[in-house]
Amino acid sequence: MRLIAERILKLQHNFLIKMNDWSLKFWNQEPFTREPIADRGKYLDLAQGAAKNINSNVLHLEKRLGFEIDSSWLNDLALFTQVVIKRNQLNYSHGRLLYSVLRDYIDKNPNANITIFETGTARGFSSLCMAKAIKDSQSFGKIVTFDILPHRKEIYWNVITDHTKGKITREKLLEKWIDLLDYVVFIQGYTRVELPKLCSSRINFAFLDGAHTYEDVMFEFNHVSCFQERGDVIVFDDYNLKLFPGIVKAVNEIKMSKIYSIDIIDSENDRAYVIATRLKKSINRLR
Repeated sequence: MRLIAERILKLQHNFLIKMNDWSLKFWNQEPFTREPIADRGKYLDLAQGAAKNINSNVLHLEKRLGFEIDSSWLNDLALFTQVVIKRNQLNYSHGRLLYSVLRDYIDKNPNANITIFETGTARGFSSLCMAKAIKDSQSFGKIVTFDILPHRKEIYWNVITDHTKGKITREKLLEKWIDLLDYVVFIQGYTRVELPKLCSSRINFAFLDGAHTYEDVMFEFNHVSCFQERGDVIVFDDYNLKLFPGIVKAVNEIKMSKIYSIDIIDSENDRAYVIATRLKKSINRLR
């Protein structure tokens, strides 16, 4: 039985490696678009509307925690990283939430050298919001962020720079905030392959916003939770039963384990967030 189990694990590992290689080839091409989708004016119009679309419960959270991100700074960053052409209404309240929750965590752990893991980098919006929280706290920390999107490959990003600058790297897209990039380590690859390669004595804070299946969420959670202690935090995005049942199933299972307290920040636009705070140490991984 042991030999069979080892063979199965080896087959699974080889499959993940091939899947990772395939993903990199695909996402290094033209993952969003082969040409600019809209002109600069269209993105500016969308940005005006998106700036007003703020989750009221996130605003209440900011007030309760006592830490609010600078709205002008946030909207400027969002113009280059969150204002895109898509069917759904634009909303980037998660940037506010991440900043406030992380500032609160740092305030409670003033001498900690913070290690943060993020899955689902996308264009770098959430990474820089968390980097700003570290800088504004005059603290120390590092954000390790994972995505299958390339960091130094020139592509169209479906953002305002597509029309003005053409294909650029994510590094170039974020150059305006170079003072914050020193806090961030960008890793390209499938999390099931890349996450196990990086171990840390402590993961103080995490934002899980990668693949939204139950299996992927639980894989990422189990990896992060192994390196967390009492009071450490994991934030989940897109808690929505209709659109992402896998996330809801995973979060509900985590809640039932009573290893983490679960705070659900509801949304008026179907984009709810979950703040999970570590309560106690667990010997066993969840399924």
